[in-house]
Amino acid sequence: MLSKPELVFKVPYFYKSFVLIVVCIFLCSCATVTGPPVSEEERYQALVDILTVKWDEYLRDQERVGNVLYRLLLVIKDKDGKKYPYVGIKVINLADLDAAEKEAFERLNNISLPEKGYLITYLTPYYESAGLKRFDILSPDQPALKAELGQPLRLKLIDGRELEIIPQEISTKPVDFVIVDSEEINAWVTPAYVMYVTTAICRILRTDAQLAAVIGHELAHLKRGHIFKRQTLFMLRDIFGLVVGSLGGQAGEVYRTATNFALLKFSRDQEREADFFGLYYAYLAGYNLDEVARTWVYLGAVLPRVKAPPFLLTHPVTEERLARIRKIVRLIKEGKTFQDFIKESQK
Repeated sequence: MLSKPELVFKVPYFYKSFVLIVVCIFLCSCATVTGPPVSEEERYQALVDILTVKWDEYLRDQERVGNVLYRLLLVIKDKDGKKYPYVGIKVINLADLDAAEKEAFERLNNISLPEKGYLITYLTPYYESAGLKRFDILSPDQPALKAELGQPLRLKLIDGRELEIIPQEISTKPVDFVIVDSEEINAWVTPAYVMYVTTAICRILRTDAQLAAVIGHELAHLKRGHIFKRQTLFMLRDIFGLVVGSLGGQAGEVYRTATNFALLKFSRDQEREADFFGLYYAYLAGYNLDEVARTWVYLGAVLPRVKAPPFLLTHPVTEERLARIRKIVRLIKEGKTFQDFIKESQK
């Protein structure tokens, strides 16, 4: 006997969509009144106001970081005795700016910008004395700013001027820098010799001497070969780890635990050395050492307090760093030189 077929009612897709739209409209109509409507033009002008403040902070931070970095680079001498060309110029490609960014920049600096070209936002005193000015605009077809010792840097400006400037020579490999718009209180360097400094840390460090402590610290990581040493150790750890792991049993686990603790200590020692040489570079550049040391007071006040055991950390705790730097400053004032510390550390 055949069963009686049951009636199966299927809701068409159209009706499902219609019901969903009605529900959404109903929910939106239940929203509370939040004030008068805002036009796109009003939103745009509000955005320009915000970007004006951001440009002001960015340009101020770029000038501070650039000047401190330049001052430190002038006093560092690499062991190989080589000379290097230094192009202390930072530019912005105007074609990359949107309408709001461009209008905010023009309002802040009371200038009119073309659609294309390279706007000079920072330059060292050396290039200022050679005829360049901040907010000069390089031609859109200006080649990348690459310098060679003794060879003129050819610059074509949008106002028709053409300049040939012999690059400044310094005694250490140049380091470029980038200002990062971030709330993270941080600065770091890469193997490509580029230093990144956040706007947040510039807000915390109120004087150039305090900023010199951080920039000098990051320079020390490069100049003391910390990045290369760290990469080498990690590579060796992984290679020997394969060998130890092949022995079986718990050998691999014991090896990983032991090497991880060793690498943590190595990292802390590198940070201590970078603190020392960062202070040394600031001293050579003529910054007030008491003011440099206060950097760690301000950073310690805003960074979360670390309560983990020191042997589990990649960095020494802030109070230890501050106490050690204060001790070095005191000994310097008593007549001991940085050269004495360096000689003792090399024995």
